[in-house]
Amino acid sequence: MRINNIYNTKNINSIFFNGVFTTNIKDIDKKHAPVVTTDYVDSFQKNADNITSTYEREREKAENKWFGRKRALRKLDDEYRGRMNAWREDQIIFQKAKEAHLKDIEQLLEAAKKRNATLDELTKLKSDFEATQKTINLAKKQQAANKNCGFSRLAGYEPEKAALQNVLINKIFEEQSGVPIKLPNAALFFGPTGTGKTTFAIALAQEINNGEKPVMIDMSEGPDDIMDEIEVETRRSRKKYKQTGERTIILLDEVEAIAHQDSEVLDELKAKLSKAFDDDKCIYIMTSNNPAEISPDILTPDRTSFIINIDPPDFENTLAVVEFYFSALKQQGLDYNKIAKAISNCSNGRYSNSGIEELYKRCCSNKIHTTDGIINLVNKTLPNITQKELNSYENDKKMFLGR
Repeated sequence: MRINNIYNTKNINSIFFNGVFTTNIKDIDKKHAPVVTTDYVDSFQKNADNITSTYEREREKAENKWFGRKRALRKLDDEYRGRMNAWREDQIIFQKAKEAHLKDIEQLLEAAKKRNATLDELTKLKSDFEATQKTINLAKKQQAANKNCGFSRLAGYEPEKAALQNVLINKIFEEQSGVPIKLPNAALFFGPTGTGKTTFAIALAQEINNGEKPVMIDMSEGPDDIMDEIEVETRRSRKKYKQTGERTIILLDEVEAIAHQDSEVLDELKAKLSKAFDDDKCIYIMTSNNPAEISPDILTPDRTSFIINIDPPDFENTLAVVEFYFSALKQQGLDYNKIAKAISNCSNGRYSNSGIEELYKRCCSNKIHTTDGIINLVNKTLPNITQKELNSYENDKKMFLGR
C-alpha cells in the first residue's frame, strides 16, 4: 500500500511531525543563557517511503538477475524488514521525546518567570506547554479507547498504519489541542475487492474518534437521496464541531457510484468535498474498486488530498493476517510461516485479507487444525483474486496513479 499526496504527486509513507513540536522557543534561550532547550524534531527525520522505494528498486534489479531463485532474494527482504522495524522503533522513541519536550517547556517557563520574561514570551511558552500536554493526553486516550478496535483489529500493514497516524490522526489531535492546521477534505482508498479498503477506512475513523465508527452513507440509494443524506450529516457535523471541537468522519463506500464523469450529482459532490474542512467540519473517507471511473475533478488537491492504494497482502502482511486469524484455533505447533508461504505462492492468483479470513472459517467448519491440513485446503482452493483480476488491477493502478 502507498499513500499518495497529490499536492506534489510524491508517494509518502511518513509525514514529519509539525505543529506544537516545531514551535521556536530559542529566542528566550538566547536572551537567558542558562535556559537550555532541546530540539527533538530534527532527530525524527527518517522517511519510510525512502526505505520502501530503495528496496523496490533493488528488488527489481535482483529479480531480473536471479529470476526464479527466491532464496537469493531472502536476504534483501530481511534487510528491508529490519529497516522498517528500526523506523517503527524510532516512532516509539519520538513519542517519549515529545513527553520529554513537555518537561523542557515547563522548565523553560519557570526559568522565564524568574528572569522577568515579557508577557508575550510567557504567554507563548504557556500556550506551547498546554498544547503539548493536551496532544499527549489525546494520544493516550486514543490508545486506551482503541485496544479492541481500530488498527488493533487490522492485521499487518504496520508501516502504513504508522504513516496514517502521522499524516492524519496526529494532525487531528494537534487541532483539538488548539494548533491551527490544515487537514485534507477527503482521502480515497482503492484496490481489488476484498483487500480491506472499507475495513481500513473504518479502522482509521475509529483511531480518530476514540473507537467510534464513521458515519456511513447508504450508497445503494439514488444519487439525489445520497446527496440529501450527505447534507443532513454535514449539518450534524457542523453542530457537533461547534459543541465538542471534534470533526465527523463520513464514509462514502464505492464512491464511483456518484463520482463518475456523467453523474447527475457530480457538481454537488465537488462542492461538498471542496468545503468539507473549512465549512462542514468533516473529513470524507472514500473507497473504490474502480478508481479509473472517478471523475478527475473529484481527485484534485483541494478536494482529495490523499490517494491510498491497498494491494493484496505481500508475504509479510500475509503472515500477519495468518497469525491474526489462525491463532484463534489455539492449536500448538501451527507453522504460521509455512502456511503464509503456501498462501503467498499461489500461481493462479492472490488471496486478499478477506480470502485468508474465509480460509480460516473453512478450517473451523471442517475441523482442520494442523499445518498440513490447512496447506492442503489452500492447495485445493482457488484464490479469491484471480490472476486476470490481479493483472487488470496492476494495469489500472499504473494508469490511475500516473494520470
